[in-house]
Amino acid sequence: MTLIGRLATLFPITHLGAIVGTLLWFVWHPGIVSATALIFSIYFLPPLLFRVYCLKHPAKAGRWVISNAERCDWWIAHQMQMVYAAVPAFEAFLRFVPGVYSAWLRLWGSKVGKNVYWTPMVEIIDRHMLRIGDDVVFGHKVICTSHVVSRKDNGEFVLLLRPVRIGSGTFIGALSRLGPGVKIPAKSAVPYDTEYRFSYAE
Repeated sequence: MTLIGRLATLFPITHLGAIVGTLLWFVWHPGIVSATALIFSIYFLPPLLFRVYCLKHPAKAGRWVISNAERCDWWIAHQMQMVYAAVPAFEAFLRFVPGVYSAWLRLWGSKVGKNVYWTPMVEIIDRHMLRIGDDVVFGHKVICTSHVVSRKDNGEFVLLLRPVRIGSGTFIGALSRLGPGVKIPAKSAVPYDTEYRFSYAE
């Protein structure tokens, strides 16, 4: 792992510290400034830092051998998103207001169309690797992941990263699971509890 990869492992605890610090500031000195700082630390700090990182290392699909010393941009993104995996309520709150969660995913770098409906328990693993059209509906507890780790015959662990693509006017049934590289055509209806396994196709 590269030096920046090792430093990235410190991001979750640093992010949590920023949240706790601004929360205490808000408790002790409630006001617009402290409230704004709290919201910024929770929702804006990680995606903005990730976008700055992407100015030099744009997020892209690919395949990496995890044991190699090469830079793995997915690892950076993964560490920056760790708090949201640990505290899903942070994301669930964003889905109460139409359009807010979609805008937040765009901030990460995903392409999300208009009028996308997210149920509160949807789980997005890689928030920067979605390609979603207009008028898409996500059912209860749908999971979208753009990465998978597999083990080769020689014992090496390989990470595959591909965006999840969903065409406009599509309905994703409850409990469905969409893997990396999956492409759902426009105006599709994905049945309840369906699994689309990862695809190596671009």
